[in-house]
Amino acid sequence: MSKSLGNVIDPLDVIEGISLDRLQARLEQGNLDPREVEKAKAGQKKDFPAGIPECGTDALRFALCSYTSQGRDINLNVLRVEGYRHFCNKMWNATKFVLSYLTPDAAFATNPGLEAARAAAGCRLPVAE
Repeated sequence: MSKSLGNVIDPLDVIEGISLDRLQARLEQGNLDPREVEKAKAGQKKDFPAGIPECGTDALRFALCSYTSQGRDINLNVLRVEGYRHFCNKMWNATKFVLSYLTPDAAFATNPGLEAARAAAGCRLPVAE
């Protein structure tokens, strides 16, 4: 695997997204033999016909963490990262929904020591215990 041979994915391309044309233009900027450039372009066209979709940092981090149980070598699947992007988006929307219904006077069982620690830390939202 070598980034200069065009057979690895730049993490920034996964985060920000990139079109196939821009992805292939990077190959021509390197010092590859023209035959290797054509071979790498064919591989990129087969793997990413529409380019790499924008996935964001959270989805990439989540995917890399999920791959840690497999061993040292990671065969990153961009479709899997995109799936984690959708999952992270759902988690974000669920969190926003829950936080929109929490009020400072929400009724929770409180512990006096915990309440004092929250006040000292400047926490405004109650936390379930």
